[in-house]
Order: sequence, then C-alpha cells, then structure tokens
Amino acid sequence: MLEVGTIVRMNQVVSQKKCATCGTGFPVLDKDRALLDKMKVYGKYDIPDPVDCWDCRQQRRQSHRNERNLYPSKCGKCEKDILSIFSPEKEVTVYCPTCWWGDEFDGLSYGRDYDFSRPFFEQWKELYHEVPRISLIVLGEMVNSDYAHDAYRLKNCYLTFDGEQAWDCLYGETFYKLKDCMDFLVTYESELCYETVNCSNCYNLKFSKFCVNCSESSFLHDCVGCKNCFACCNLHRAQWCIFNKQYSEQEYKKKIAEYGLKGYEALEAFKKEFAEFVAEQPKRAYRGVKNEDVVGDHIDNCKDVYYSFDTVGCRDCRYCTNMAIGANDCMDVDIWGDKLNLAYNCECVGAGAANLMCDYYVARGAVNVFYSAFCWDSVADIFGCVGLRHKKRCILNKQYSEEEYHVMVERIVAHMRETGEWGQFFPVETSWFGYNETVGHEFYPLSEEQVRERGWQWRDVPAREFAKQGYKIPDRIEDVSDLIVGEVLACEECGRNFKITPQELKRLRAFEVPISHKCFNCRHFARRRAKNPRRLWKRESAKSGKPLFTSYAPDRPEKVWTVDEYIKEFF
Repeated sequence: MLEVGTIVRMNQVVSQKKCATCGTGFPVLDKDRALLDKMKVYGKYDIPDPVDCWDCRQQRRQSHRNERNLYPSKCGKCEKDILSIFSPEKEVTVYCPTCWWGDEFDGLSYGRDYDFSRPFFEQWKELYHEVPRISLIVLGEMVNSDYAHDAYRLKNCYLTFDGEQAWDCLYGETFYKLKDCMDFLVTYESELCYETVNCSNCYNLKFSKFCVNCSESSFLHDCVGCKNCFACCNLHRAQWCIFNKQYSEQEYKKKIAEYGLKGYEALEAFKKEFAEFVAEQPKRAYRGVKNEDVVGDHIDNCKDVYYSFDTVGCRDCRYCTNMAIGANDCMDVDIWGDKLNLAYNCECVGAGAANLMCDYYVARGAVNVFYSAFCWDSVADIFGCVGLRHKKRCILNKQYSEEEYHVMVERIVAHMRETGEWGQFFPVETSWFGYNETVGHEFYPLSEEQVRERGWQWRDVPAREFAKQGYKIPDRIEDVSDLIVGEVLACEECGRNFKITPQELKRLRAFEVPISHKCFNCRHFARRRAKNPRRLWKRESAKSGKPLFTSYAPDRPEKVWTVDEYIKEFF
C-alpha cells in the first residue's frame, strides 16, 4: 500500500465539492478527472464531476438492490408459484427466470417515444415499472438451488447470494468456487469452511476471519499459510500453535481436547475470550496481497486501484467494491467485474461488458450501454432501456436506425445536462424496493422516519407475534436427533422463528459444531459487523507514529501499523 505522502502526491485535488445530498465536503482528484475523461460517452460526451460524496454515491446505487430478502410470488406468464425478490404487495409483473429468458418475452414491445418536455428519470421510471421483472437473477445451470439470488452455477445450495460456482453450500454471501461451506461472507476458492469472513484458498477452517491458504484450523484471525492452529492471530506459515504459542503435535492435540468446545455455551464463551485476544494484537493498515499502488482494504492482485474494497484482479480502478473477478478502468462500480472495461457509476455489471455508464444489471458482452437496467447478451448502443437482449440502437426500448439513434442521443444528453441528470445514477425514488429491504440499509442504516423524510420508500412489515420456542436445543451436536428439523426455533437475538433444514443438520454434524441459537439474518449481520466500514481515515502508526490511511477510524482502540511494519514483524 502506498504511504500517505505518496498518495497525496499522486492524487492532486482538482476541485473541492460539497455533497448535494449530505453537505459533506469531498475532493475531486486529478486521476478521477483523468479516468472520467477517458470514459467519454461515444468519445464526445463529457462525464461531469460527481455531485455527491463517496458514501452518498454508493448509498444511492445500493438502494436499488435487494440482495437477501425472498418472497413467495407467482410468475406473471406461466403462473407457477415462485420465489421473488419483490414482495407480494408491490404492483409489478414478475416472470420466473425460464419465462423471462424465453424467446416469447420481447422488451421492445414496451418501447415509447422520448418526451423532451419531461425529465429523463421520470420517463425512465415509467418504463422501468412497466417492463416485466425477472424474479431472481440466476445464470447458468442451477441444480437444487431455488433459494439463491445473484448467483451463477450452483448445486445443492441454500440461501446463498452474490456468488458463483458453489456446491453444497448454505447461508452465505459474496463467494466464488466453494464446496461444502456454511455461514460465510466474502469467501473464495475454499472447501469445508464454517463461519468465515474474507477467507480464500482455505480448507476445513472454522470461526476464522481474514485468512489465506489456511487449513485444519479454528479461530484464526489474519493468518496466512497456517495448518493445525487454534486461536491464533497474525501468524504466517505456522503449525501446531495455540494463542500464538508453539506446541509439539502431541501437546497441541492434548491441549485442544482440553478446551472442550463442542457445547454451545462453552463455544460462545470462548468466542468472547478469543475476541479479547485478537483485540490486543497489532492490525495492519489494510489487508491485501500482490498489489502495486493501491489504497483501500481487502484488495488482492491489483494495480493502481484507489479507495476500493473487496476487490480482486483490477487495474486502474477507483471507488469500486466487490469487484471480485477483475476489471479495468472503472470508477464507482459495485459488484461483479469479470473482464469489465470502462464502466462508471454502475451497480452489478460485468462479464465482458464495456463502455457502461449509470447501469444496473447490464452484462454478458454488453457494449455502449447507458442508463439501462437488466440488459444482457451482446446488447449494443442502448440508452435508457429495460429488459433487452441481443438488441442494438434502442432508446426507452424503441428501435432506431443508426443515424437516428446517434442524433437522439445527442439531444437527450443535452436535455439531461439542462435538467441536471447527466452523470447521476438513478434516483433512490425510482427503486422498486423499500430502503429497509436493500443493501443500502446494511451499509448505511436509517430509521423509518429518516427514510420517509427523504421521500424514499420504506417497506411496512406486517406486525406478527413470533412463536415462543418450546424445544430445548441440546448443547452438543451429537445429542441432537433428526427430529429437530420439525421444530420451530426462536432466535435468541431478534426473536424471529427459524427452522433447521436436514442439509444444515448434516453439515453441522460433519463440522462437529453445535446448533446456533440465532437465525440466518442475525448471523449474517454479525459477520458484516466483523468487517471494517468502506471508508478510510488518516491516523498514525501505533508502532512508529508514521501517518497511514486505514479503515480503522481514529477513535477505535486497535493498534494499527503500516503494512511495511506489519510485514517485517510477522512475515
């Protein structure tokens, strides 16, 4: 990671802005401006500086995405019972994936003329709310994985979101190439892992965070290449260690048996003990490997990446998040990547797409697509469209000749500049979701009153009384009978009812861990809280006093070191 002085020198402030949404001051840097100039629309339409700060830009995009709330619904075409990300009270036509991807659905049938007397977003919202919506974003072959969204090629997976290529996995989000894993967040290329956060290339790893190439271990934090270790932090290529102390193989196995953590109460008590141990250990300013000139957190195999998070294999990108499969020349993009090039201010775009601006779910070879949603499969020269595939030169889902298309785009861009819409992502008011259903609420939680004051939607969840749990969960997994799958349990944190599935019970028995007393949602939010916010602060190294940028806020108690200091000490 770059030192603070280098970061400042390499990112000169071009202009100082005041956020149009929250009023916070923020800079536009020279490299921001250079990348925006490189991404000119059709090479001639300038992209203006952002009008909102980093947080408000990200919040605006995330307010359009419901990632984990699934509802019973019915396909508007084949009338089959389905699951959908759209709640039953919403007046939207929803198609099952089979019908939506089928040849009979043609988005051009919803085309309309552009009205230059009205704002663009007003017209786009009408189109967006009329075109049938796909119930769940699932791509490729999905086998026995009905309870999944934002997913590609899953088999025997349950309640898994934002990921691809997984087999026999349950309760996770943001993943890639997993097998037999459960309760995970941001986990890649791993097998037999339980309760992991930001781990990759791991095997048989439990209750661990921020680990790489670790195996046969439990309760690891910021470890690399460790095997047969327990309750360790900041270790590199270690074996037979407990609380960072070296043991012989026989001593290690004897000591582990003495801990006796197969019971739920003992396990919960030990989690607190381990958290206290981790809190005392030094933290590096940012996490990442094989990088060159990067600023952010959880960045791997990247070059010239600035203020980005959970990003892998990217080049010349700025303000990006969850770009886990690589991208080039992107700014303000959340989710996906995979050979993505030249994208600005987008949500969920990738898979060979290029030259995108202000898009939502645009992918698979899409080129020159602007202000559109759910447009796929080699669409090209698309502006303000919804639900198109294999189409070219369309505006508001209406087909134009090549000459007509470019004349219209020029007029629309000029019109959007006059209305102040050009360069801005879709307003929160155009979202199909209540703010409390969206990813935005996870990262930027607001009260119902705050949401309604902004004129945004809030989903009113019908009041219900949850059933009290009459069944006493055995303390140890070996004492749990198959009959538990018929019991209604109540989350000890939020009170919501939940059930244990046969697949889950089988997996917990294999892991030899007790039944959790918390529901899937509360476990997910606990994992989310384990990650630092997507924000950087300037503070001083606890070791040397050197200035550094880090995702640990200045008022937090952690001892943060520069990356060089950390590597020298622990590697």
